[in-house]
Amino acid sequence: MPYISDIPVQKFISRQLVIVLLLLVSLPSVADNHNLLNIVCPYFPPYSYSDQNKVVGIGPDLIKRVLNDSNIAYKITLVADYATAVQALKVELADGLLLASKSAARDELAVFTQPMMTNNWSWFLLKNTDFDVKSHTFKSQAIIGSIKGTNTYQWLQDNGYKVLALPQNARALVAMLKSKRIDAAFVADVVFEYPLTTEDLSLFKKVKELEKPFGMYISRHYLRKHPTLLEQINRSIEKFRH
Repeated sequence: MPYISDIPVQKFISRQLVIVLLLLVSLPSVADNHNLLNIVCPYFPPYSYSDQNKVVGIGPDLIKRVLNDSNIAYKITLVADYATAVQALKVELADGLLLASKSAARDELAVFTQPMMTNNWSWFLLKNTDFDVKSHTFKSQAIIGSIKGTNTYQWLQDNGYKVLALPQNARALVAMLKSKRIDAAFVADVVFEYPLTTEDLSLFKKVKELEKPFGMYISRHYLRKHPTLLEQINRSIEKFRH
């Protein structure tokens, strides 16, 4: 299915992704040291992003406390999006995915930890729209956008919505909605709202659809070699969960 995309950002992030994946393959500490928990985070601010060449955000800040409490050595790498992060798990270039909500596809590759927090999935529309997100007309006619590789996109597909915009970040999704290239955005509400000014927020209305547990996936491959690790992490999550 064709879709609208933020091409310049995609090209930039794709180039960065190639570099990151090459590093993941080539670094002995990642590829060969099986005691190091190698975690990938998608670019998904404010949950995970880069600041002064460090991976930061709600997710990395929390998992650092959890893993330090568990005395587990780790490395955190930022990648372009969720699709890339899941692929890194699939080909065993990564051992963990943070933060994530559950899905059947991810469950095949990895085991979900105790939830660390709740992630709200919401609709965002321009305030002057005539669409009602609960109506049949909306589901059959509205042009909807989400973020590439996310479970919000998968949910839209599974439930028969017309998804024609899949940028890699929330800024592009906001721009598409403001310019009326799409009728609605469906995404984690914190992610959509994070880049907005107070003035921008006033342009939109939000309708909450779902609450989803947000945690970390640890690959089944890694857990076979470290069978007690999941229990260690879950105990520490209980201390620090939001």
